[in-house]
Order: sequence, then C-alpha cells, then structure tokens
Amino acid sequence: MTRPHRIREPLAFFHVTARGNNRQNIFETDEDKLDYLHRLIKALAACKIRLHAYCLMTNHLHLLVQDVDGGRLPDAIQRVHGDFAKAWNRRRGRIGHVFNGTYNAEWVDRESYLIVASCYIHNNPVRAGMVKNAGDYRWSSAAYYLGGRSDVPIAKDFIIEISGGVSSYATLLKKSEDDPAGPAGQIVPDDTLPGSRKVRRLDVAGVKSFLDRIESSVERRTERRNLNLRPTGKTMDEILSELSAETEIPKSRITGNGRDRKTSRVRAMLCLQGLREGIAATDIARSIHRSTSAVLQLAKSLESKQPA
Repeated sequence: MTRPHRIREPLAFFHVTARGNNRQNIFETDEDKLDYLHRLIKALAACKIRLHAYCLMTNHLHLLVQDVDGGRLPDAIQRVHGDFAKAWNRRRGRIGHVFNGTYNAEWVDRESYLIVASCYIHNNPVRAGMVKNAGDYRWSSAAYYLGGRSDVPIAKDFIIEISGGVSSYATLLKKSEDDPAGPAGQIVPDDTLPGSRKVRRLDVAGVKSFLDRIESSVERRTERRNLNLRPTGKTMDEILSELSAETEIPKSRITGNGRDRKTSRVRAMLCLQGLREGIAATDIARSIHRSTSAVLQLAKSLESKQPA
C-alpha cells in the first residue's frame, strides 16, 4: 500500500481503513480494542481531528474523521498505529509488523457522502455476519447514532442532522444493510466506499461534481509541479528573508499585522511558497502568527490569480 497523500484541506472528511499484516487479526481481545481506542482518542484530540464514526473489526478497522486544520491526519494515525503496534507486540512477546503497510485515507464529499460513509462503516459487522443489526455491535459507534451511550467522543450531530434525525438515520442504516453491494449491485472493496474513484493515488468518494473538482485540482497541481515548481529545500526563514529583501518590506511587518495591499500580497506569497516547499501549513501559521485555515486561504487567493 502506497503512502497516503497529506491533504492540506481544512475540515476535510476522510474514510480511514487499515488491515492486519498478512491478513492477521489486529484486535484479538477486548484489551486490544480498548487500547486502540484510548490511543486514538488522545492522538485525534492532539491533532484537532474529529471522530465521526468508527468500527473495529477483527482484522481491520474503519474510521470516519474530519481534519479540522488540514494536513494533520497522517501525524495522528501514524502515532496511533506505531504506539499500538509496539504495545500489541509487547503483550505477546513478539516483534514484527502488526499493520499491513500504512493506512488508506479516502477523501469523502461532505455534501453528499457522509451518510453513505457512516452507514457503510456501521454495517461492517452485519455484512460479516457477526450481528444481525448494526446497533448490536459493541465496537462501533452505531449504537450511539441510534440513541445509545458512548465512552468514545463521537461527533455525530452533523450526520444525524443531515439525515433528518435519529429515526431517519436508523431507517437509512437498515436500508443499507439490505443493499450492501452499493449502487447498481456494484461489489465494493472494503477499503473504499461505493462510487469511489481513484485520482492518481488518491481515493475520493462523492458525487460526480465533487470527484471532477478534486481530479481537476490534483491534475493542475501535478502539471505545474512537473513543469517548474519542484521544492528547492528552502526553510521558512530563508523564504521570508528573500521576500523581505526583494520587496523591501521588513520581515516583522510581513509576519505581523501589516494590512496594506503590498504587504498582504507578500504574506500570501510567503504562504504559497512555503506550501510548495512541502512545509506544513501549521508551521507556516506559527511563523506568521495566524491560523492554519488563514494560511491556506492566503495561498489559495494568490494561486487562483496565477495562470494554470
């Protein structure tokens, strides 16, 4: 499995899956499941990632998460899986891989596919014949969606709201139990949602307009990067110093509160160049004393004015 893209899109939703190495069981005991959830809760909170749904199966897992700042998901999942694997091996007195390579993260359209994604995740135990009803499975968020309690912090309100309430969600969940294959009887791989499309190495799930928009964005960025926008290895301080020298604007003004048009444009240039160098948006945000979403908006405002 290839390394997932680091998607720097604030508030983006992802369907995350991971499997046991050589299809071995990951969660053999309740202790394994509780340990994973404990580590997951801590890592997601530290990285400002909301957990909207989850299901822990015997040899794989499903998560529906929202990366609030953008670009933090790889840090969180790698931390969870690395620490969990060490503890898993320690409990068994063994060494070696626990997970089959890295995880898979599928970008999900918030406007059209969140209900599909949550129902698909919650119905995993039903499709596997482990329970008759999704809400009966202990190690998922299904029961909480249906009015039960949860010791795991789950952000269910948005999906319940767009479903039309708990009873409407229950109906949709039951309906998807009866049609697990997806649209037009399509057989759906466990790692992706019905209707998913591969955009280069990125799995994307949503309506056609969403898929087309993501594909266009990825292709445009790839083409520009292949032409002349490869990283040069510069640090944020080096980029800032160069821009300050070229524009004769003090570095303190670029990273400070200067609001004139020229300073604002140079600040946007700093954000865009930093992102193109592969510098994390969170690191850029710290250097200019702004939020991660502000960094991405500044870069996007400048990029949209440049020729494709």
